[in-house]
Amino acid sequence: MRSFLRRTITPLSLLNVIFLAGCLGITQPTEEMVENGVTQHFNQQYAGLFTVLSANKENGYKQNDTHYVAEMRVIARADRSLAEYSEQLLKDPSLNPFEKMAHGMNLTLLKMTLPEFEVGDQLEFKRNYLFIKTDNGWLLKKELTENDLSETL
Repeated sequence: MRSFLRRTITPLSLLNVIFLAGCLGITQPTEEMVENGVTQHFNQQYAGLFTVLSANKENGYKQNDTHYVAEMRVIARADRSLAEYSEQLLKDPSLNPFEKMAHGMNLTLLKMTLPEFEVGDQLEFKRNYLFIKTDNGWLLKKELTENDLSETL
């Protein structure tokens, strides 16, 4: 009798969990999805300057059924100094003068917000990212600014 109950209860328990998850709308991006998305986004955003060593979700919350905010801790290694990175951008023949000017402004902002670092140094970044639920699953929409966060309160 116990063997019959175990074989019956286990599949029924699994079906109940799946059913309740669907009914209650317990849906959010997986931790692996969040960490991979943030790693890709960060590596693209700082290509040639930093490379992500680890991206860990410290916290997360749903703003609503289709918006999820992940509070992340990113550890990145410096591939170049800011001076080397700046020189590389200025010498890049594929960039037009306006793009070079925009990169120059971004570099100035980076110099103001980042601590001094050298090639090989590891830096910690605390960032918030917005994920949205689409027809094809969860998608990293953007990195949230302080202004974005204050508007949701």
